[in-house]
Amino acid sequence: MGPKQAISTGIRKTFVFSGRASRSEFWWFAPIAIVLPISAALLFDWSVLVNWGTSRLLVITAASLPLLSAMCRRLQDTGEDGHQALYPFATVFIVWLGYHVFLGFGLLIGGPILLFLLVIFLFVPVFLIAIVTSALAASNVIGLMLVASDPDKNRFGVPREEGFA
Repeated sequence: MGPKQAISTGIRKTFVFSGRASRSEFWWFAPIAIVLPISAALLFDWSVLVNWGTSRLLVITAASLPLLSAMCRRLQDTGEDGHQALYPFATVFIVWLGYHVFLGFGLLIGGPILLFLLVIFLFVPVFLIAIVTSALAASNVIGLMLVASDPDKNRFGVPREEGFA
């Protein structure tokens, strides 16, 4: 599959998490799909929003859907479960959730001093662990997406033809 066809297929299948995607289909589309959430994070004017943290997470998640669906289909093409595409992003969500819990707990119980202590002794180490975990999960998922397609029919369907357009 050529670049034009792969990009149009990736955009068309933004909400399709079933089926299979060949290596060329995914890797031609991946650079375009990675630019979408990065652009959303950098170009959106977050200062106009009251609850910018939650809004940012929702906008970036929505912009990441084409990439997530393509990753899911690519993993299924190799015979792996597609839900593994969420593993690198799960730690980001956990850190975001932990931040909001610590913020609410610190302000509710002890004010800014307790919040500072919670951040220093709990949130920073958890954040560092989450970064390492996310990097390991991402490297594993990328490795799985580099594997050749399952040549036979698997539980996710029949393989797509690798024709060049």
